[in-house]
Amino acid sequence: MMKRAAIGLLMLWGAAAIAQAPFTIVRPQDGARVREVVQIRVPIRSIPQGGFIGVSINGKFVEAVAPAALDTDRERGHYIYRWDTKRLNVPDGEHTIELTLYSNPEGGSGARVLGRSSVRLQVENEIKAPAEGIFLRYRWTPGKTYRYDLKATIKEINEIQYSGLTPEETILGDFSFKGDLQVLDFRSNLGLISWTPVPPAIEIMGGQVNAITSDRMAPVYQEVETTGRVRYQVSRVADSAQAEVYYYWVEDLPLLPPRRYKPGDRWSATIALNNPLRSGQASEVGDLIPVAARLERFEWEQGYKCAKIIYEFTGNIPTTLNLGGVQLEKPKSIIRREVYFAYDLGQVIRVKTTTQLEGRVRQEQFGGGFGGPGGFGGPPGFGRGQGGFGADDEGGMMGSRGGGRGAPRGGPGALGAPGAGGLGAPGGQPGGFAGGGAQTGARNIINRFSFEVDMKLFRIL
Repeated sequence: MMKRAAIGLLMLWGAAAIAQAPFTIVRPQDGARVREVVQIRVPIRSIPQGGFIGVSINGKFVEAVAPAALDTDRERGHYIYRWDTKRLNVPDGEHTIELTLYSNPEGGSGARVLGRSSVRLQVENEIKAPAEGIFLRYRWTPGKTYRYDLKATIKEINEIQYSGLTPEETILGDFSFKGDLQVLDFRSNLGLISWTPVPPAIEIMGGQVNAITSDRMAPVYQEVETTGRVRYQVSRVADSAQAEVYYYWVEDLPLLPPRRYKPGDRWSATIALNNPLRSGQASEVGDLIPVAARLERFEWEQGYKCAKIIYEFTGNIPTTLNLGGVQLEKPKSIIRREVYFAYDLGQVIRVKTTTQLEGRVRQEQFGGGFGGPGGFGGPPGFGRGQGGFGADDEGGMMGSRGGGRGAPRGGPGALGAPGAGGLGAPGGQPGGFAGGGAQTGARNIINRFSFEVDMKLFRIL
């Protein structure tokens, strides 16, 4: 008799466990103050098989989402819809989020509403600055290591002038790697820091995936002020005669004049066409491009209180850029860099840069196709070099001079962007762009290159 009762209780408990939960937003609560990416949570058991969710914001339908497209928190029993208020440019203030549960029965005439739930949320991404502004400076704390995650995409757009043909867009490469900024010492208002890439680095060129797992990662050392100005730089890439190829990385830190800042403040700054293999005084580190800087506002980013600073440049870069078979002489350029500086932490936590370069070349220079880039990288550059500070300048300007002993010549060089960064590769003879057209005489070709680089703080070690 007792055994039957126990079985009966177990069956009742199992039935209760699988019962459907009510469809409701369990988090955040109504009236909550939120920022950045908001997790809208509903019970997993509230959505039946074949069900899906409709999302409306302020009474306007946004999208329909199947459970498979939602994040899952099995431990708490929640599906999570992520509302990225910053990516969607949601203004601060009150907003209403409504989720509607629909069924999608097989063979049915259409979906029907099973339930609704809504919450009012107060978005607060912007930080109100005190009237006197906020003081911005780097904090160089010995022993701290800041690991960054960098992703870059490089595109080429070719347009044959007056041809009536649609411009051809080619993705030249995708790159991703992590790198460490390590603070080694701080004295007399100068920080001694090092930049070191962390393997593996992944590059996708011409559809080929290459994972760089070498442990021969050469640090680039800098003496840098609390304003971000580099006093001295050196890269030790030839300390070991046994190492054939070294990999290096460096970031162009934004300069922060030592004063208090308020939203709307403007000042003049520079972006460096930096070369990790060029060492010495700041004037020898690289060419500088003057840019207009402004503090847009103070806001939250990745959980930190940040100053959002915009750097912009439109005009001709005063130099010739050698991209392998394509030389752009004083190319027309548009550069936009967004910097998020965490002022309590005293470090950059995100740098997002978009660069567009445009130049004209003669189709007849290239015969049946375009010569490929021998290597044009910029800060934060990642590349490889051997011996001294590079043995061959043909491959390009930044982060690419010299190939490793035994390293292939003519391989794809990586494109970077002035002040935006990228992966550098061996110098040498040009490789080849994907695509390329037939000889069409002396018709001009407009070459546009687009660089998108996003560097974000991954963790503090």
